[in-house]
Amino acid sequence: MAAVRTGVRVLGTMTVLALAATATALTQPNGDPVPTQPGCNGGLPTGLAATFACVCTQPGICNIGVPCPSPGSCDDGQNGTCETTLWHTFNDNTCIPSNLSGLDPYAEAAVLPETFHPTCPQTFSLVTRGTALFKNAFGWYNVTGSAPQPSDLHVMLDCNSTPGATAVLDLQAEPAYQGGEIGFFLVTPESHGSPGSCAAGNCCASVARLGQGEGYAYYSERSYNPDAQGADSLIHLLTYQSHLASDKFYFAWEDIFGASNNDFTDVVTAVTGLKCSGGGQPCDTGALGICGRGLTVCHQGQLACEAVFAAGAEGCNGVDDDCDGDVDDAASCPSPDDVCYQGSCVHSCTSGEFPCPPDKTCDTTTGYCLEASCIGQACAGGTICRDGACVAPCSGVVCPHGQECVADRCLDLCASVTCGAGETCVDGKCVGGCNQCNGITCTAPLGCDTTTGACRDLSCATPCPAGTYCHAGTCEDACAGALCPGGETCVDGACAGSGAGGAGGSNLPGPGGQGGSAGASAPSDPNAVDTSSDGGCSCRAGSKSRGASLAFLSLGLAGVFGARRRRRPS
Repeated sequence: MAAVRTGVRVLGTMTVLALAATATALTQPNGDPVPTQPGCNGGLPTGLAATFACVCTQPGICNIGVPCPSPGSCDDGQNGTCETTLWHTFNDNTCIPSNLSGLDPYAEAAVLPETFHPTCPQTFSLVTRGTALFKNAFGWYNVTGSAPQPSDLHVMLDCNSTPGATAVLDLQAEPAYQGGEIGFFLVTPESHGSPGSCAAGNCCASVARLGQGEGYAYYSERSYNPDAQGADSLIHLLTYQSHLASDKFYFAWEDIFGASNNDFTDVVTAVTGLKCSGGGQPCDTGALGICGRGLTVCHQGQLACEAVFAAGAEGCNGVDDDCDGDVDDAASCPSPDDVCYQGSCVHSCTSGEFPCPPDKTCDTTTGYCLEASCIGQACAGGTICRDGACVAPCSGVVCPHGQECVADRCLDLCASVTCGAGETCVDGKCVGGCNQCNGITCTAPLGCDTTTGACRDLSCATPCPAGTYCHAGTCEDACAGALCPGGETCVDGACAGSGAGGAGGSNLPGPGGQGGSAGASAPSDPNAVDTSSDGGCSCRAGSKSRGASLAFLSLGLAGVFGARRRRRPS
């Protein structure tokens, strides 16, 4: 599999987290490329490209152009809307077209994901059996961390299914479904003693025959394949994401033990409604500011981190809206007597009308109440002043459970977000709940709260009171182990108090762009935003509001990736 590369690939606002299809074909351990290039049968091209050229929105057509009789007369191959289009160049092979557009089975072949997490019914259809001798069967199994057993192989398309046959898989109605992820398998009738022929002369594969030692089974988790060779296991399944539908995949199987053919047309199935395992999880796109906040989605068969917000105009909201790495830079307030402080426009202490608390001193240059040792301290961008020294925001901070440190504040990002029916808040964003079709996926030890659609620890017999959270059957204090920023005290799961404060660097307004505050306590102000949490729960479902992201921004609760974030370990 030498052609597969690890790493991060950026596609617009999307960052691929898993292995990505490359511009060259995958290879078997012996170096053979997969899938093989097109062949010819009866004057027509064969192989996966020709197969996908006949998968169209209109039945009975193929986007395969006819050979060119002379220069300038080449058919473009366009007969409808199909996954792939093939067409000839003058004087090329009269059977095999030179040109391809659309889904490229050689550049887009992937061996990941190996497991899936369906949350709603999927429809499987048999596209082709190619020219295979074997009449294989296709189905699903539960992912358990060990090799699948015949008793857990559940056939959807049997050996007698013909192209066009469909099967609907609704796991929620399947008694055999154990919850969690599933994989897919192909069972063949190949003889163990006579490779390439049907066992006992019977070419109809079945799980029952497999259990009796006849035939082989190949799995989407290829390390369990009968011809597996450890890290260099042979490839028997290629996955593709449709170019015509965002929720459609193709599974292309190779059914020969030892994979000596590699055309991967022995069984090709299409499935709609399937999603990669691990979708809907918070992630970091790697971009600055609000553009760094993302959620995992499925893209071309791979998990990708998709940005939740795009760059916009900078406002006084505690958010790096323009994604340049600076928070509230050049943000202004409606009143000339107000200053932008920690995401809010508050009254300046310079007027004398709004004095500082006893442990703070008014910085007459900025209008902020600061530690005396930080007055006039100019810290570099991205740092703040504490005890007279410039430090990184959130350094040494451990937030209460369910909160994270953003610009030197511990926040519950979902505290003021109200989501619509069927949605739940994840990391400040309303997404489909775990109890919804194609909703978020819960990962252990969290389970799905079917009432709210949120992922949480379900091991406590009764709901935990405010300021606590459920962990391994016990309600734990959300403040245990918390180290609040700015000298604040953790009370009832939230950091509160006047705090020690700090004078910030260039991320906030100040003389010459150098002063400002990213962590000091604000002057007393009746309009200041209350960012306290009511118990540390980071996911909350409400009744309605499609404008949740606007509320999220206006309250200054968005992710500030210009400062390092630190969440309380779970």
